[in-house]
Amino acid sequence: MIQKRWNKISLNENLADFLKILADPTRLDILNILKDGKERTTTEIHEILDLSQPAISQQLKKLENVDLLKARRESRKKYYKIKDPQIFRILTLLNLYMSNISKDKIEELADIDILDTYY
Repeated sequence: MIQKRWNKISLNENLADFLKILADPTRLDILNILKDGKERTTTEIHEILDLSQPAISQQLKKLENVDLLKARRESRKKYYKIKDPQIFRILTLLNLYMSNISKDKIEELADIDILDTYY
């Protein structure tokens, strides 16, 4: 019984950690840039998003660490690509869910989240 509970908690923690990675707008932008399946360099992504190269590199590393991206190095450039396009099915479902929630409900959820940080 204790082992089953521990595994459930561990799975929930892993899922929560994974969703935290997806909860960043810049990382979502990067995933959308790579959605076409093409490889892109840090520089290309930096130019599209108009953010600093170190900021982009940091976000790419986080996405790579959770196996959302695969990277390959060619001389001095590093190329990134989506590792498993199934992630876009998940993102599509989340977008559909969010579009069904009213604006008031979203604001209410945001307020609850803010309150949670104080307690």
